[in-house]
Amino acid sequence: MSPRRIDVRQPQQNDLIGKNFVLAGYGTGFEATVHWRVLANSGQALGNGNIQGAGSMGVIRDFGNTVSLGNTLARGMHVSVQVFGDDPSGIHPPGTDLNIIHATLFTSLEGFKLYQVKSGDNLTKIAREEGQNTTANDIFEANRDRISNANLIFVGQVLRIPLLT
Repeated sequence: MSPRRIDVRQPQQNDLIGKNFVLAGYGTGFEATVHWRVLANSGQALGNGNIQGAGSMGVIRDFGNTVSLGNTLARGMHVSVQVFGDDPSGIHPPGTDLNIIHATLFTSLEGFKLYQVKSGDNLTKIAREEGQNTTANDIFEANRDRISNANLIFVGQVLRIPLLT
């Protein structure tokens, strides 16, 4: 197996992302280009593009860019961010060194808070007291990697509370 020539550092697995987010890592690609796309779980493409300035000719360099998903509207949508090199042959789409990062998309995301669950808490109470235009379902979707049942949270758990416009 050959070594990976493209690696994504941001976003990380299970991160929260907004309509515009930073995509960064290191790599080498044909004509110093790294490609990206964001797919809904249904497979629908929500956005795609490329980032110029990665390394080329086997030289690995840092890359980073703010990408935009345009007019996409989503609230707690689970998506896959794919980052890859060019496949001019078309034999192995989407391309070489495919990175797949699972994330949760809130197109109106301003940021998020970290909140440690206390005795007597539930997601509705946390959303009301800690959120910004946040519902209990928003908190549940933002923490699907940590919570499997919206009615079952535990004292001491640290949850991400999305702050929405």
